Formats: sequence, structure tokens, C-alpha cells
Amino acid sequence: MTARTASILLLGALWISSGGEQSVFVRIPRGISAGALSEQLEREGVLSRKRLFMAAVKILQMDRTLHYGTYMFYKNAPVFNVIAELHKGIGLLIKVTIPEGFRAEQIAERLETEGITGASEFIEHVTKNKLEGELFPETYFLPPSDSAKRVCGIFRAQFDKTASEIRLSEKALSVGLSPREALVLASIIEKEAAGDDEKFLISGIFHNRLKKRMRLESCSTVRYALNKWQKPLSIEDTLFESPYNTYRRRGLPPAPICNPGRAALLAAVEPDETDLLFFVLDADGSHNFSKYFEQHRKKKYETKRKQ
Repeated sequence: MTARTASILLLGALWISSGGEQSVFVRIPRGISAGALSEQLEREGVLSRKRLFMAAVKILQMDRTLHYGTYMFYKNAPVFNVIAELHKGIGLLIKVTIPEGFRAEQIAERLETEGITGASEFIEHVTKNKLEGELFPETYFLPPSDSAKRVCGIFRAQFDKTASEIRLSEKALSVGLSPREALVLASIIEKEAAGDDEKFLISGIFHNRLKKRMRLESCSTVRYALNKWQKPLSIEDTLFESPYNTYRRRGLPPAPICNPGRAALLAAVEPDETDLLFFVLDADGSHNFSKYFEQHRKKKYETKRKQ
């Protein structure tokens, strides 16, 4: 057989497929050799002709141009299609948005629904490494079937980038907080504020209360302690014993209660200058603010009448 004939037969074989429409996700690690890659693709059911794949890669001189990443292939796909996808290097990514104020369990549920990573694995990794608060809310493009460790690393990298941009650590010290305390405060601000326009004022109120050694009395911290996020809180709820219950404990909780966004982080270290000390949720979802407790009590009564 001449070299020309062999080449023609090889090119023809590259297009042959013995598979159907069943797809499989394959993660190609960085730095994998063509030989190890062919074995992985064979194990995953993508290749039924491993030797053909190796021969084609060698003849086409593509052994150094196959890109890592996560891909979706059809089982027993034509070898040419597999090589072409790996050469282009356009791996499969899934768009997922993490809203500001999401808690770790909410993020875990969304990631599992989107096929990114398992919820239980994610929660276990977050809890073990105390990552609540640093899972930065943003829109991400993530590969499917990823590990919780890698996904958390992406979230934390974005948090670190944002914290550096706004000089979180430096500004925290300037307002009498450690960087960790600023993160905890930002998480409370995130859950309490109706929008970005309220965050800096609410931060100013919390800073005033901390300086006066007043309890923060944040309903969001009670909800976190009780894991009660829907129904109204009762007086009994505010008496619940927990280090997170700022109706019972002075100062800040021991850890963040959610994952705050950029505005809340900035608000925690750039509070508005104000003499206000109180705020209450209005019927329209915004807040009413007061300097004195008697004003606050009256506004709470008026709000209840509207409901």
C-alpha cells in the first residue's frame, strides 16, 4: 500500500462513526499527553478507535495543540470531530448568576441544578474552609461537573479581586474594624438594605450602634440563626439564644450570614456620616429611619397599621 493510499484510507476512517446521539461530558486536565488523552476518551466511550486517534494526531502534528477543558462529545464520535473540538479549544461553559446576598446553601442548590457541582460536596467544602461571605456574587461561566474546590476557588478569586480594588482591608482599619469584621458587617448590610441606595446609610447606623455598644438588633441575624427566611419574626424569635442573634448579643456575629456584593462591602467601610440609630421596614419594602427610640417606636406602629 502506498503512502498516498494509506493517507486516503486514514482520512476516510476519521469520519466514520459507530455511535448514536448519547452524549458525555469529559474533563481534559491541563498538560495531559496525547496518549493518556486517547486512553481517557476511550474509557469515557468517546473513542472506539484509539489507535486511529493517535495516528491522526501524529500525522496532523496536533499532539501539542490539543487544549484542556470540559467538552461535550457524542459517544463513538468520528475521530475527526473529536480532534477538531480539542484543537479549537472551545470547552463547554455554563452561565450561572449568583445574586447578592445568597447564602451558601442557596448557591449550592443553584450550582447543582445547573450541573456545575454537587450541593452536598459544595456545602461540605464551604463549611470546612469557612468560606461563607467570600463566595462573591457575580455572573460566571463555569464548566459542568466541576469539583466544589475549583468552583469555590473561582468565587474566592473574584472576592479577593474586588476586595483589593475597593481597598477593603485598608478602609476597614480606618473605621475601627478588622477586614473579617468588615465582611461580617457587609453581609448584614446586604440582607437588611432594600437597595444599594440604602446600604451606606444603614452602614452608618450600624457603625453608630457599635460605637455606643448598642445591640445591632438586626432581624436578618435572627433569621440566619433560626434559618427562618419567609415567615414574620415573633418576639420569641428575637429571644432565641445564638451567637448570631444580635437582639441578644452585642457586637457582630462570629461569621458572615450571606455573601455580600461590591456595594455592601464598600458600604461597610465607607459608612454615611449620620446621627440616626434606628430603622424599620416599611410596607413598600424600603425603610424608615429615626434618631430617637420614640420616633422609631411610632414608625413601627404606623407600619403595622398599614399591613
